[in-house]
Amino acid sequence: MICKNILTAYQLENYNNIRFLKFIYTHPKFWISPPNRQKIVWTKKAKLLAVLTIFIFLSKLISIYLFVFPDWNLVIKIPLYILVFLALPIYMIFANFCLYPVDKYLKNKIILQAKNKLSKFKNLKIIWITGSYWKTSQKEILETILKQKFKVLCSSGNKNTPLWVSEVILNELDETYEVFIVEMWAYHIWDIKELCDLVKPNIWILTWITIQHLERFWSLENIIKAKFELIESLDNFWLAIADISNENVKKWLDEKQEKLEVKNIVKISNPKKINYLEDLAWISFEYDWNLIQTKLLASHSANQIIISYEVAKYLWLNTKEILNWIKNIDYIKHRLELIYNPNSNLYIIDDSFNWNLEWVKSTIKLLENIKNHKRFYLTPWLVELWKESDNIHLEIWKLLSKVVDKVLLIDNNATKKILEWLINNWFNKYNIIIYKTTLNAHNDLRNVLKSGDVIVFQNDWSDNYF
Repeated sequence: MICKNILTAYQLENYNNIRFLKFIYTHPKFWISPPNRQKIVWTKKAKLLAVLTIFIFLSKLISIYLFVFPDWNLVIKIPLYILVFLALPIYMIFANFCLYPVDKYLKNKIILQAKNKLSKFKNLKIIWITGSYWKTSQKEILETILKQKFKVLCSSGNKNTPLWVSEVILNELDETYEVFIVEMWAYHIWDIKELCDLVKPNIWILTWITIQHLERFWSLENIIKAKFELIESLDNFWLAIADISNENVKKWLDEKQEKLEVKNIVKISNPKKINYLEDLAWISFEYDWNLIQTKLLASHSANQIIISYEVAKYLWLNTKEILNWIKNIDYIKHRLELIYNPNSNLYIIDDSFNWNLEWVKSTIKLLENIKNHKRFYLTPWLVELWKESDNIHLEIWKLLSKVVDKVLLIDNNATKKILEWLINNWFNKYNIIIYKTTLNAHNDLRNVLKSGDVIVFQNDWSDNYF
């Protein structure tokens, strides 16, 4: 059980050794208490790691007992046994190091097989989506529109590493598909280049570039460099669409476009005005001389719809049909998804899969336009912002304190600061409730909410962030 819990933490940290060691040695409860929600995925690599780690651990114990100071009293050996136990995470890292050549060989073999298979689909339209965030929602919006005329294959959820994409190609792609949409993953420089080596898109989409995952990239410049590996890795493509309402995209795209003489780029930006209808029914805006309506609630959804509109137009789809399809786009799971309970007359806005600054700002704009309901906000808060964390949290809580009536916090190492920021911005401390766990908060909602209330679930952390 202990080995399984430690391996779960290693997997949650994407086998990043430094992040894993930092987490596992500062969260001793994780060793003996199973994770609350995340379960280990028993891949071949995970199984081999577990077996090899246990083998190393038992070998150490047996060696100490039989060969290392065999004449010592058992009581004297106990500290050595404790040290061996505490070294379990290090043994796991060593086991991963030992497995690396085999792991790398097998991964490369799968990726090469996928690349060879994909090369046979000459007429397949391939669309890549990259950016610091909004990739999954952009993918789902685009898929909803294009599947009305094409047979579309999408990578499921946020499975967007080269290995996952290769698995999709090998197991799901066949000659009946006409469009293949994939979001591009990056935690480090060269990640996107590795994906581009696997699949070269015909159309690529760049959303926003910000300090999301700053803790992993170390600087905004590294994040920008990673995202623009896409444009540097492509020799030829049909169309590129970039959201230049983001200053980082605009600045760097202008430089790269001039340097690489890249053409066929459509630059989109925020619509001039977004209208919010009462009772969270619709938002509407104008673009390309058309009135566009959607039940998606985020203000940035307008940008994503515009991008999808441009792709659909480029693929010769009818404008009137595109507008009708946009009206029928359903809420995206856990991304400002509206759930209305007619029995209790409660409005739940599930934004639990979002954990970035700009999405929170979209939520704030939405809350500003909710006038006739009491507004609640449930969150643990944002992560992976590194040295910018305090500044960003302070900025957001200044805005949130003006648009929410009650704040429900999940206790963590940021809670004390959040309380301070809220109170300093004249937020009533009696309208703040702190819960030990997310489960405790959910169980207490029946005592907190009343008919007609609106509650936002913002950013549901995985276990390795508590």
